[in-house]
Amino acid sequence: MRQAWLKTQRWWSRRRELAPPFDSFLDSGVPSPSDEISAIEFVSLDIETTSLDAARADMLSVGWVAMRDGRVDLGSAESWIVRPSGEVGDSASVHGLTDTMVGAGLDWGIVLDKIVRALAGRVLVVHHAGLDKALLDRMCRQRYGAPLLMPFVDTLALEHRRQSQRHHIEEGGSLKLSNLRAAYGLPRYAAHDCLVDAIATAELLLAMIAHRRARRLGDLSV
Repeated sequence: MRQAWLKTQRWWSRRRELAPPFDSFLDSGVPSPSDEISAIEFVSLDIETTSLDAARADMLSVGWVAMRDGRVDLGSAESWIVRPSGEVGDSASVHGLTDTMVGAGLDWGIVLDKIVRALAGRVLVVHHAGLDKALLDRMCRQRYGAPLLMPFVDTLALEHRRQSQRHHIEEGGSLKLSNLRAAYGLPRYAAHDCLVDAIATAELLLAMIAHRRARRLGDLSV
């Protein structure tokens, strides 16, 4: 996360004028690693895609929820179906989104504008940033001509670091969202619904913060 924050600062120091809502996103500023967690707003986000390859995947649905004052703000939750450029393909067996369902969805640019507005001034939270963060970055480059550089917390990477520090990395699917929730004493939710997964990730991060007694944003860096 600290690397992302430093890259963001360097980008903003030399940025050119960009179209809305990306200009407002940049003007909103970013939290510092030294900021108290209690004073920061987070946005937990999850995306369902046509592929696990961020370089060619299409977004099919996205859900997010804000976190503030140590709580998940369910009133801020949003979820959108996105119309892809092609067919859903075999990915439908995972998330249950059919070509008919996504065909009635919104254009990806409209949805990306909504995401950017929701992220302004906040810290992004994802479980396994390798796909979702990379996909958002590619989409922002395509629509706004600039990368999505912002602080983010990856709950999967955070737990992997904890296990590495204990010299005990569990095998198998121990880092899956559902398994980590169980390990932290959280209830089981149905998987592969983007809004449910976003809420599940938000609750997991709150449990991790309490378990680690983390106080500053930098305490959540990997």
